[in-house]
Amino acid sequence: MNNFKILKELIKRFQGVRAVLYFAEIIGMGVADGISVVLVSRIIGIITDTAVSKGNLRDTQLVKYIILTIIFKIIIQTLLAVLYNDEAKRTGANMRNTVYGKALSLPMEFYDNHHTGEFMSKLTYDTNMASGVFGSRIRRVMMPVIMVIVCIIPMFVLCPPVTAGLLVLCIISLTLNFVMIPVLEKYSRKISDANKEISKSVTNMLQGMETIRMFPLKKVISDSYNNANENCGKNMKIQGRTEALISALRAAFDLIGALVFLALGILYTTKTGGKLGNLISLYSIYGAFQYNFLLMGVYIPSLSSWLVNAQRVLEFLDTPNENFYGENKENAKDNICQKNSEAHHTVEFKNITFGYAGKNTNIFEDYSAFFDSGKSYALVGESGRGKSTLTKLLLGFYRPKKGCIFIDGTDITELGLVNVRDKIAYIPQEPYLFNCSIKENIRMGKLNASDEEIYNAAKQAGAHDFILELENGYETSAGERGNTLSGGQKQRIAIARAILKDAPVIIFDEATSALDNETEKYINKTVMSVKKDKLILMIAHRPSTIEMADCRFEV
Repeated sequence: MNNFKILKELIKRFQGVRAVLYFAEIIGMGVADGISVVLVSRIIGIITDTAVSKGNLRDTQLVKYIILTIIFKIIIQTLLAVLYNDEAKRTGANMRNTVYGKALSLPMEFYDNHHTGEFMSKLTYDTNMASGVFGSRIRRVMMPVIMVIVCIIPMFVLCPPVTAGLLVLCIISLTLNFVMIPVLEKYSRKISDANKEISKSVTNMLQGMETIRMFPLKKVISDSYNNANENCGKNMKIQGRTEALISALRAAFDLIGALVFLALGILYTTKTGGKLGNLISLYSIYGAFQYNFLLMGVYIPSLSSWLVNAQRVLEFLDTPNENFYGENKENAKDNICQKNSEAHHTVEFKNITFGYAGKNTNIFEDYSAFFDSGKSYALVGESGRGKSTLTKLLLGFYRPKKGCIFIDGTDITELGLVNVRDKIAYIPQEPYLFNCSIKENIRMGKLNASDEEIYNAAKQAGAHDFILELENGYETSAGERGNTLSGGQKQRIAIARAILKDAPVIIFDEATSALDNETEKYINKTVMSVKKDKLILMIAHRPSTIEMADCRFEV
């Protein structure tokens, strides 16, 4: 995808019809700034000619030009700058919200196949660079172009031969800058890749700190980070040298331009007898003209570098979403509400075939199973046989290659995943707790739950007593990933959250593995009390959990 198509797609996705307002504000700022430069040059010309002729400034239009300069430079340009900044910030916020929303809509395969560090790099570095395209990069490209157009007209009016010579010089300078664009794009991609590897190394360090300290992995992790950091630094150094070369060329042409102006200006005044005031006005405009012409050579290559990251963001947004099946069907929600009102619930896997992407063998081949409510089932079998996979298929995290999955006799592709997951409470082996209070973590199971409902759920899960013993009780922060709590405490809070949801199907994925024997017995009693109108699936290895189940189901 070339730069123009990338920019066009960015504008279409994140601005839409508001792009008219955004670009109008930039054009307005550029025109106002250009007119201000011309007005100032005219003021300088009037003062020069008046001084040479020993005239009276009162007889000139000096005051009128000063008033116009104030209007364009201070009032109009400031107002447009405020409006532009508001629009740019709105677009950047819209982009970040869109990217974050996309991250919540991706299928589980995406998270399985992409490192957390790579994922974080897209959400932070690439997104910030892409939003910067609207924050400053487009303006920095357009403003110099507008300024050059506005300035060149009066320059030709004041002195056509000198202006023509200076224009040729500026075009040569701009051409040399454009030659450097592919080089800057190349190293921008390398820097983005290096940042992705740095994010991976940092994520590995933070998530694997215990393992790193238990095994001699400090040097391995450190070397991985250092290599990525060194690679990033090396590419940034080359990019910086390229930009320094562009700056050196700009300075050289700045000097050459001044010399050319002096030579042509002297020749013009001596041969044609032109006014000195016109020549001074021309030089005043030329300063802004040349500066903005050179900025075009700086910011157009720079925009290309930032569009590399924007392309990565667009590719990320083009990743297929999780297939929500029939959630948009008008009768899907009505069907599931009707089914929820029934006391009897069933789950059926019918002739399913499934294997993970990239694996040569399938975990299930034409597999069928039936589960009925009012019973608890212990799913047993050797590790790797597909116990957890079976529950993830039910939750819609993955789709079977063949076959169907039914809840209450209805195919989940007809119900829609939102409705299917509304019927299931899931307690994983390693529950995730959010960095908020324990009360709010439990409330995640039912967002409109009252405090009394939360307390009752905690009591059923055997969590109420230990929560009250904490310094701030239910208002105690769970910390990042629940790191202020023990493994057993986290599991009991997760069980309380599932009980609060009051779903007809409950899945325990080794959810009692971190509990002591007494607490496990308490939870088992809770399971027995709620199973009369629910369907309970328990992935288990502990004999006590298997013995508690009504049915033992070999997977």
